[in-house]
Amino acid sequence: MSKNLPRTETKAQKDQRVNLAKLQKVFKIIAMLKGGHWTAKQLAESLDVNISSIYRYIELLEASGFYIEKDFHSRYFMVTTDDDPMQAQFSFEEMSMMRSLIQADANHPLKSSILKKISLHSEMDSMPRLFLKAHLGHLVEQLTHAIRDKHQVVLKNYHSANASEVRDRHVEPIHFGDNYGTIVALDLDDKTCKQFKLDRIGEITETHKPCTHQHLHEQRTTDVFGLAGKTSVNVKLILSLRAFLLLREEFPTAQAYLTNDNNIYTFYGPVANFAGIGRFVMGLIDEIDIVEPMALSEYLEDKIGRRFKI
Repeated sequence: MSKNLPRTETKAQKDQRVNLAKLQKVFKIIAMLKGGHWTAKQLAESLDVNISSIYRYIELLEASGFYIEKDFHSRYFMVTTDDDPMQAQFSFEEMSMMRSLIQADANHPLKSSILKKISLHSEMDSMPRLFLKAHLGHLVEQLTHAIRDKHQVVLKNYHSANASEVRDRHVEPIHFGDNYGTIVALDLDDKTCKQFKLDRIGEITETHKPCTHQHLHEQRTTDVFGLAGKTSVNVKLILSLRAFLLLREEFPTAQAYLTNDNNIYTFYGPVANFAGIGRFVMGLIDEIDIVEPMALSEYLEDKIGRRFKI
């Protein structure tokens, strides 16, 4: 048998090649929509696909969290802000997915150049996040064991934004907040339940001492702004487009409570503590209208009045 005969492509290799082609089209359509306004027909011609495929790509991007609009000429474009530059870095997970797809196609002519660009433009930026994730993962594991075993722990060198101090906190952990970004625990110094952010914990010392104040443990609700409270109240805001986009970007879990009805951008969802949403509203005070509750308006008026001695 001749050694020069072409090797038959396996099904797995074909699937990998097709996936890479789709991935390249997704990147191209993102770049095009961020850089200009395009009709579905123009996108289809540029990507060499049919129009129905364009609609599927757009649905996929919207489901993935991209915000796509249409202008008066039925041209699609991707809404961006000054805080969302086109050259934004990829996350570690996105790079891992891209790298696995690209490396799977050993013979693709663009493989080397794409991998080099990913390493140069994204990998160094993601390394601090990678180490942070490893650190937070270790903290979650330790706290999970402490909750399961009902043991006290010490949060070493905890950075408190409220008290503007760094000190150890001896606590009885109760439960995690949303997305494991916070832990609700009983502070043994003043016997009150508080929320602690994991990224402000230096390290955790396991005492192996049993919890002795379980009668004081409280289950607290954590809202999309990362603040905890015993109860929640529904808040309704009317947002400018910029406020809408910044809320999506800074607080991703708020996505479920955001709507766009004929370019009227609304947040309507439960809030456990006015401090978190209050900071966001005050930062965009001219671009947000508070519909309800009145208590939030009163909270902000009091906050601003005391700050400027009105």
